[in-house]
Amino acid sequence: MDIAPPGLAFPDHEYLGLFGALGMTPSGAGAFDPLLHEIVEVEQADDPRSPIEITGTLWPGLILGDLVFGRAGVRVRAGADHAQHGAADRSPLYWSFRRRHRPTVDLSQGWGGNSQWGTSLRLDYRTPAGDRLNVDGDRPIDGSTEPDPDHPADLGPEERLLTPRERRDLLRHRCLLRTPEAADELAGLAPWERDLMPFRWVLPADEE
Repeated sequence: MDIAPPGLAFPDHEYLGLFGALGMTPSGAGAFDPLLHEIVEVEQADDPRSPIEITGTLWPGLILGDLVFGRAGVRVRAGADHAQHGAADRSPLYWSFRRRHRPTVDLSQGWGGNSQWGTSLRLDYRTPAGDRLNVDGDRPIDGSTEPDPDHPADLGPEERLLTPRERRDLLRHRCLLRTPEAADELAGLAPWERDLMPFRWVLPADEE
């Protein structure tokens, strides 16, 4: 079965016109920024150290004041140390209900007809004082400092198998950018990608 090409189902000008009438402005111009850009397709650069660079935009982003309402969908070129083809563009996208070209994981899935109304949205802000990610989160991304392993803020088994860098990539990009270092161990916890719960993660204050 063919997968529908990614992008909007209607012209960009109609999309921007609708949301512009609600007070939103386009975002996503300039260099790649995970707060403003969602990776849709990856072209693998020969040099694994090549940074992520935008090669095309599939849909525009939107911002309302300081609130990031929607990220721009982009094609990128990158070295495998930064974003792997098949991972950064095909691994599950978290905090997203549906994409035509990749799996998604969201708390609003699978809980009945009113689940999307009853599930809080992720809130990211770009402010003059700096970026604020997932502002309603309340679980430290590296787990609790409490000695009790069952402390509610501690990491679950899937979370612990991701490296600190992998967890931070997932929070910033809403997906994993590379095959996890512990891929074999995670495979033993299948379906680990759906059981993973990053939705309340927050960065340490000095990393925002």
